[in-house]
Amino acid sequence: MTPLIDVARAAGSPLSDPRGLSTSSPSRDAVEQLERALESMLSYFGDPIALLEQVTAQAPSWAYPRVLLASLFMSFAERGMAGQAADALAGAQGLLAGATVRERAHAAAAQVAVEGDWEAACRLWEGILIEHPRDVAALLFAHLFDFYRGDALNLRRRPQRVLPAWRPDMPLYSYVLGMQAFGLEESGQYPEAEDLGRQALAINQRDPWSVHAVTHVMEMQGRHAEGERWLAGRQADWAVDNGFSYHNWFHAALFEMENLDTAAALAIFDAHLATSTDMALQRVDGTAVLWRLKLLGIDVTERFQKLHAAWQAVPDADGFYAFNDVHAALAALGAGAPMPAVRDAAQATPTERHMANRVGHPLLRALAHYGAGQHADAARELMRVRDHAHEFGGSHAQRDLLTWLVLDAATQAGEHALARHVLNERYPAKQDTPLTAHWLQRLP
Repeated sequence: MTPLIDVARAAGSPLSDPRGLSTSSPSRDAVEQLERALESMLSYFGDPIALLEQVTAQAPSWAYPRVLLASLFMSFAERGMAGQAADALAGAQGLLAGATVRERAHAAAAQVAVEGDWEAACRLWEGILIEHPRDVAALLFAHLFDFYRGDALNLRRRPQRVLPAWRPDMPLYSYVLGMQAFGLEESGQYPEAEDLGRQALAINQRDPWSVHAVTHVMEMQGRHAEGERWLAGRQADWAVDNGFSYHNWFHAALFEMENLDTAAALAIFDAHLATSTDMALQRVDGTAVLWRLKLLGIDVTERFQKLHAAWQAVPDADGFYAFNDVHAALAALGAGAPMPAVRDAAQATPTERHMANRVGHPLLRALAHYGAGQHADAARELMRVRDHAHEFGGSHAQRDLLTWLVLDAATQAGEHALARHVLNERYPAKQDTPLTAHWLQRLP
């Protein structure tokens, strides 16, 4: 069956991209420059924002690069970037009359994302993929927002639906495999995920997302020593001048803490996470590492105070993405500062309203109990929300912090049966790790 791709112009024509999708670009040079921006977005090497801005300067009448810039800004999942996304989209509006149907569909998806309905935006990107399964930008943005929404089903299925239209010799193919690998991992299909991640890296070793997918498999299977070696052996592929390196360093710290090597984890934080605080995504990972260290008995108060100040330095950031808000509250709690006020979810965007009501606000209540020393109440509140916490995004590895908090709160409250009940979840994959032994030793 012939894939339903846009072949209005032949793949070799000046106005088609390398995968045969027609564009409204005024020149071949602009198409090639956009391709470089796309690869930068997928690989996190280089500066995709600057590259897209160069395309808009080179081809000011072409709406599509401005639309992609809007979606890229939205993919940072923070309010300040959403304002820049709205500006980029406004700059594209007067140019859309000359755009292709596919490019206009991208504009519609970006607009809905800016308006705060991320599920609807994913449906619109999916509509593009139905007709144009080789549209890697639509796949990337849908993949990222599937992650932010905790939609593991579509993290797995969305790449599956388009892969038959791709061939290994097509530009950017390996990144599609990497997205498929991560979706399989988040769906618990670990052998298949690792196999596809390694296939992607055999094609293109400088693919931090695929490195990350295999890393997740090792984390979930309790292969912490192998995970340390995996990341260390591939540092040239993900750690140098890469915009995603902070997150793979987060995973490196997780492996160290699974081995109870808190000194190594702290060294990773100090060298790679403490000064990477410009983006909310970076502050989230730094906060998560510090809290795990705190729960292991390490005094990180001064580090928390600096990180809390970084959260506070961003004005009007709360009430946009509940996952960020919970981590900002964790940073405040770790710093010994007052918990942030809870913004009324009724005034939030559709996505944030759902996330805040279902997960964010209950978790903030649990943290307030924890900070007040009401550990039994904290444990109970955490248990109420933990099993559907995926609805506010993040990965299984990231949300495992909630399990750490339950274990600590229950143990401090003397609710040892609850702590043991939850600890049993670690046994199938992590029965023999030093971290599991640590939690067991805290029980009578």
